[in-house]
Amino acid sequence: MDRIDALRTFLRVMETGSFTQAAMDLNLGQPAISKRIALLESEFNCRLFVRSTRRLRPTPEAERVHKTAREIVAAYESAGAPSASVVSQPSGTLRVTVPTSFGRFFFRDIFTEYMRRYPSVRLDVRFTEQFIDLVETGTEVAVRIGLLQSSSLVARRFGTLRRLVVAAPLLMARHPEPRLPEQLRRIPCITYSRFSAQNQWTFESDSGRHVVDVESNLVCDDADVMTEAAVQGLGAAVLPGWCAAAHVAAGRLVQLLPDYTVPSLPMHLVYPDAQWMSHRARLFRDLIVERAEVFAVS
Repeated sequence: MDRIDALRTFLRVMETGSFTQAAMDLNLGQPAISKRIALLESEFNCRLFVRSTRRLRPTPEAERVHKTAREIVAAYESAGAPSASVVSQPSGTLRVTVPTSFGRFFFRDIFTEYMRRYPSVRLDVRFTEQFIDLVETGTEVAVRIGLLQSSSLVARRFGTLRRLVVAAPLLMARHPEPRLPEQLRRIPCITYSRFSAQNQWTFESDSGRHVVDVESNLVCDDADVMTEAAVQGLGAAVLPGWCAAAHVAAGRLVQLLPDYTVPSLPMHLVYPDAQWMSHRARLFRDLIVERAEVFAVS
């Protein structure tokens, strides 16, 4: 049995924390994974993983072997051992997470194009507003909107999210249209629950920054639901451009406070380690960068 393949298998098990997931990613049966790990355990004369019915835990010996295994595989691959056909045809499972509304609006065509280009890859997509643990869940790439906290993850910015404060004409018929941000306090508002200061809206203008405490009658973590609620006249809302633009153009929503700007948010791709990024994940990242102009409309 090829020791390099065994080391690659060991690295994938370490990355995913699962024999089953490693088998899926490498297009192998689980017995083959177990056999390769057993070979390394025999070679290194130590146990690498402790298995129970619920989890797989690397031993201290596995942690020590991990760094050396990465160096060996990297040196082997840098010598040009993999054939061009192998490199050009990615395989395995690519697990990706995207924000729910953003993913529905922008990523259907991107996922379709990726699978058309790379049919040997199994795409596992999770739509979620939560910032999940990439390493814990075996996620290779995540799309995140907003300011990122300091972490060991690698981040690549691919766009900027424009936001608008809007309301339905129906709501404006019942309330005076605000001319200043402070006047939003008189209007019922729809707020996004994932922001730490969900009842505080920030605006920028030539006169500086304005922070307003608003009255929230609906708190939600889904931009599509917030948009529909705003169209129905339930409250004013700060919506991403991809949700608001068509409704504003059709007259179902009106933009409030046009002389004031809601700060834009950065959009990033994040992944655990650029050096050890799989070929399939690199190609997905490159496709997003290639399509970056699509997100400019947001």
